[in-house]
Amino acid sequence: MSPKSLRARILVVDDDPRVLHAVKRVLGTQYELATISSPAEALATAGGFGPDLAILDIRMPAMDGFELMRRLQAEQPDLDVIFITGSMTEPDANLIRAIRQGAFYYIQKPFDREVLQSLVERCLELRQLRGVADRELTKLRQAQSRLLPQEAPVHPEYRLAFRYRPFYFATGDYHGFFPLPDGSLAVFVGDSSGHGPSACMLMATMRTLLSTHPDIHGEPGTALSRLTEMFHALIPPDLFMTAVYLVLGPNGRVRWGAAGQHPPLRVSAAGEVTPMDRAGIGLPLGVEPQEHYQTVNWQIHPGERLLLFTDGIIEATNRDGKLFGLARLRNALAELTPVFLSSEALLDALVDRVKDFMDGSDFEDDFTLLAIERR
Repeated sequence: MSPKSLRARILVVDDDPRVLHAVKRVLGTQYELATISSPAEALATAGGFGPDLAILDIRMPAMDGFELMRRLQAEQPDLDVIFITGSMTEPDANLIRAIRQGAFYYIQKPFDREVLQSLVERCLELRQLRGVADRELTKLRQAQSRLLPQEAPVHPEYRLAFRYRPFYFATGDYHGFFPLPDGSLAVFVGDSSGHGPSACMLMATMRTLLSTHPDIHGEPGTALSRLTEMFHALIPPDLFMTAVYLVLGPNGRVRWGAAGQHPPLRVSAAGEVTPMDRAGIGLPLGVEPQEHYQTVNWQIHPGERLLLFTDGIIEATNRDGKLFGLARLRNALAELTPVFLSSEALLDALVDRVKDFMDGSDFEDDFTLLAIERR
């Protein structure tokens, strides 16, 4: 369906009645227009009119077009804006500002009829395509959410809690729990390369392997070796997944292996963080089908915790471009563990600590946090 047949709504704001008349002559037969001469009236009209596009003059009394765009988009974040101006004093500065503040385009008066028509039509076509993409990605997110555990399993010897956040509509991180016949619990935390649909595809592929091949589970090194062989045959050659695979056994016996991912951090009840053991780390899954992975054996004491995490946490960046980093994560664990007795509260406090460090910036990657406490 074309934008014209949809009768898209366009809000036109300019204090010059001649411009409003000209725009109405160019666009009035194709689209539903609201032509308004003042920003205040535009703000009062926009809510009920529900524009798909706003064409705004930059220089107007009381409020310029940039401020009007900001206020309109505060109420309707997906609103597209085209700026139009007759000012010749600083066209380059206005153009740069328009681009930086997210306007779709910027044209000067007097405008060409065909230029305005083509520009509006192109903007609305892209808006329609964006809407289709957003709906499909929403479906992808809903479908993928069903592939991830919604709550941690209950185990007689270990308490488990997790937090995860997708970077975009879908996540490339995967966490899964797999009970073993002897009462042990296998735990997998993986981080796909890339973002978006390709990362989601890797995540779904790994979940399928882990869920449909119960014979994989057991010794961590052997499990990772079998996974990389099968994974390599199913994915494009430029993609991979980092992972940690653990088996929580009886009496605090924990075995783990790592494929290109940070090993678990080991934290005492008092907040003492054991130095990271990197001896058992192999290549990411899918890189080399014949890679052999090691199994590391630990004995976990009552009250001791393990923290598994993906790179989205330690690679969180603040406004100065600095990474949160592993050292800050270790320090945060040392400070917060004695204060927050439950693993759920500890994970929430860790996420808050990272957000405070970011100071208004947003995460640029998926992240997963998983805490395992021996009862």
